[in-house]
Amino acid sequence: MHWPHSKELMFIGGISIAFLYTIRFLSKTDKSRLDFVKLGLVLLWSLGYLIKIFHLYNLPYLIEIITMVLFFWWIIEEGFYYFKRRKFKEKGWLKIIYFILVGFVALSLFAGTLFKIQHWPYGSLIFTIGIFLLCFILVFDYFVME
Repeated sequence: MHWPHSKELMFIGGISIAFLYTIRFLSKTDKSRLDFVKLGLVLLWSLGYLIKIFHLYNLPYLIEIITMVLFFWWIIEEGFYYFKRRKFKEKGWLKIIYFILVGFVALSLFAGTLFKIQHWPYGSLIFTIGIFLLCFILVFDYFVME
């Protein structure tokens, strides 16, 4: 959208994510192999993002492939188990609302992306609603899940 100072903000955001996660990683006392995978995933994602946005260097898909391999490694080792072991603090209607909201968010993000790609009307609105609800889910997840 070429907003003023957007490149500076994207640069600060990419560097901040890499820097803060590295500090979090170094502060951990007991590191496993999966912790190194997560660190590599975050650092390569940030590096690939900055290289692609600022057109710094042309590595044809190398960083994306390595990032995808690390992501699948995380999914296979911990990802599915991480979501499977989640427990609700309270049972009942909150669980139903949570899963309905997750389904609606997935649907609105998918539909919003499809509408934007096809240049159909209301694509931006649907996608923005999906992002807003995703933020709401993260807050809801913090207070409702154990």
